[in-house]
Amino acid sequence: MKNLLISIASGLVMVSCGGPPAVPGTSTNTAESKIIENLPTPTIKVYVENSGSMDGYVKGATDFENAVYSYLSDIQLAKLGIHSDTVVSSKNILELNYINSQILQQQSDVQAFIKALEPYSFKQKGGNRGASDMADILDKIIEQTTNNDISVFISDCIFSPGKQYKQKDNADEYLVAQQIAIKNHFAEKMNQNPNFAIIAMRLVSQFNGLYYNKFDDKININDNRPFYIWLMGDTKQLKRLIDTVDLSEIKGTGVQNIYMAFHPNEAFPYGILPQRGIGKFNPDKSDPKTTITNAKVDNKDGNNRFQLAIGVDYSHMLLPDEYLMNPNNYTISNKAYTIEIVKNLNRNSFYTHIIKLNLIQPIISKGPIKISLQNVLPSWVSTYTDEVGFDINADGAMEKTYGLKYLIGGIYDAYKHHDYGSITINIK
Repeated sequence: MKNLLISIASGLVMVSCGGPPAVPGTSTNTAESKIIENLPTPTIKVYVENSGSMDGYVKGATDFENAVYSYLSDIQLAKLGIHSDTVVSSKNILELNYINSQILQQQSDVQAFIKALEPYSFKQKGGNRGASDMADILDKIIEQTTNNDISVFISDCIFSPGKQYKQKDNADEYLVAQQIAIKNHFAEKMNQNPNFAIIAMRLVSQFNGLYYNKFDDKININDNRPFYIWLMGDTKQLKRLIDTVDLSEIKGTGVQNIYMAFHPNEAFPYGILPQRGIGKFNPDKSDPKTTITNAKVDNKDGNNRFQLAIGVDYSHMLLPDEYLMNPNNYTISNKAYTIEIVKNLNRNSFYTHIIKLNLIQPIISKGPIKISLQNVLPSWVSTYTDEVGFDINADGAMEKTYGLKYLIGGIYDAYKHHDYGSITINIK
């Protein structure tokens, strides 16, 4: 999976894909690019969870350490804009922190920070390492994230209800409460900044140490386990970071899955491509980009076929191609048609993708047709959620995360009422 690169068509939306994402696309929207270039240089605030459950990721040289070191180094060296009131050195300044029940600030030396990632040093940093209140941790981070900040959160993202739930056996109620709290924290943050966005990436590393189940019972394991790198901040700041720092360059096993959340704040441009498609039609003189007349099927070989090609500019959206090109993430108002989505290989075109509207009946169905890009809950979240949280050696549990669907579900609940946009074309 390491060699499958992350593909992101610029801008931020809640999204996920089931497999490793592919190489970031280049925006063709120069106006958008200039806005991004003129943003002030963000402050990069890094938070590595140092609870007891994280010790196994930092015992010796691991993919976890290689991934974190490579990504933070790339961010530090990236050209992320200019400060309006200060002179910028050749490196971006990273604020490095550990986090558990409190934020523990460290010296801003990435190399020294990574070298100190060992179980012993984790223990020496302080804070409550015995429980992971994910809602509280995320709240602390987003409270510290201003419009010109990018926060990087690194954790195994395992909920820890603790021993107090062992007798009651109602840990699931704890998870539901956490999901609600996470939703509320992010909804409140978006009231302050409607452009606040999240990218969460699932990675895998060797883990050699104590695993704590939902009741804090511990068992020693030596296997591959998932961990997560989150990016949080203003949409345009995250867009620039993703465009500048290639996620495919993260060392270790690479990004396995990706999830994004944001509120779309602009429509994506689109237009009918008259030289593409199957069959015949005339562009409407009053509105040639969205309306056609005199549409006729191609009946060669006895098959009545009709296809309309629609160019779409997704350059302002930070969506992986795996999401953008999945027809299951769209709805069509007219059931006489289906769609397929492909990359636009014409580098001189304004449009990044092409939606092919295919007729699936013998006679052309006329009228307006609305195609909507939906906000869909990531399917991989369910796949990699440990529903039980008790036995890490149970079938498939080693690659899963206890409570993951409640964590991502809280984010989804905060963003789910906003689809990503739609296009409407009219066949007269």
